[in-house]
Amino acid sequence: MNHLEKFEQLEVPLSLFGQAAAYLKEEMKVKMQFFDGRPLSGSIPKQVTCIIKETQDRAATPRYKKAVLDNGLIIQVPTYIEAGEEVVVNTEDGSFVTRANK
Repeated sequence: MNHLEKFEQLEVPLSLFGQAAAYLKEEMKVKMQFFDGRPLSGSIPKQVTCIIKETQDRAATPRYKKAVLDNGLIIQVPTYIEAGEEVVVNTEDGSFVTRANK
């Protein structure tokens, strides 16, 4: 029986997730690849919900501005997005997808 069938919680190094590790959250379901019972790599969902911690005033481009996420990463968001809002982020390229449904 493998770990997926048991739904065991495992401790693995963050390095197995590469840059995507910044998006990891409590209780997030992730996929792990194993070889001979040892974890080789991990992947997270393609999209995750994050909270905007702060936004910059309108930027040079009229449609987007910088925003800091609750995980500390900086992304470009539309100018109508404000601090405190939840947004969906593409974890593969760090891009804004949409406002999160409440």
